[in-house]
Amino acid sequence: MIDDIRYSELLFLRALAKVPQQLFNPSDSSFQKAVGMRGDMLSEMVATLIEDMYVAFHRSDAQLIVSRLRGELAPTHAPPLRLHDYLWSNPREAVRCMLNGQTLEDIRITYRGLRRIEELRDILRADRILEHFGVLLDLRYFRRDLEDALHKGAEVPVSVLCADMDDFGKINKQFGQAAGDVVMKAYLELVQEKLGLLGTAYRGLGDEVVALITGQSHARAITIAETIRSSVESLKHEYDGKPLPRVTASLGVATTPPESRIMEIEHISEERKKRAKDEGKNRVVFEEPSS
Repeated sequence: MIDDIRYSELLFLRALAKVPQQLFNPSDSSFQKAVGMRGDMLSEMVATLIEDMYVAFHRSDAQLIVSRLRGELAPTHAPPLRLHDYLWSNPREAVRCMLNGQTLEDIRITYRGLRRIEELRDILRADRILEHFGVLLDLRYFRRDLEDALHKGAEVPVSVLCADMDDFGKINKQFGQAAGDVVMKAYLELVQEKLGLLGTAYRGLGDEVVALITGQSHARAITIAETIRSSVESLKHEYDGKPLPRVTASLGVATTPPESRIMEIEHISEERKKRAKDEGKNRVVFEEPSS
């Protein structure tokens, strides 16, 4: 990707802003994968975010290290009892030690950090890394990521979810594009939220969305797709103080296994999405999981 660091920073800050009470472990491989960084790189990024006042620690001894990082305390300042001299003189190493085995419950995003999310969205959107609304990755990254996923060991399942809203064009036609944008952004944010750390979503033209999930069973991928479908159906939209019609979504799911481990898994998922629309919309089409 053109700008992995800033995209990883966005993922990290967005996760911190969305679910501040959820227990994430920065030393856990799944979390590192979700933000695209190894543990050492992640701790270095957190230290930088602390220096820029985008995030902050809760604990008092950690706040002293934060001050040390920013150069706000003189080098002769006596370290607190709970901090070793080595950590006091190496504040970035202290950040790494604090993150190791700890959870993001010990870190909070600041107001400045919330503004940074919007700044990053604008930067990444301008570079076409994020799509127009700044929520999902641009679709041009999907096939590269799918190819990388398929090259993992055969024991690692790979799932592709293709999704479209049903009759979305009617909202644009009846209520205008501004109203349609309200619905579209809510839809994209919902897909991102329901995927969580389990997958990555990409947006193409219009309401075309593709999600890539690695390391989850076919049955789990179907459950995620059904959660997205039912959540879209439950969404309530409002524009200019007036309610908008509810929308639904049709999805297709394909996973290796049972499908062959080839790039055509994308087309299989796409065909199943089309079947979902042909068979009545507002449904998920997939191959029945083996018992």
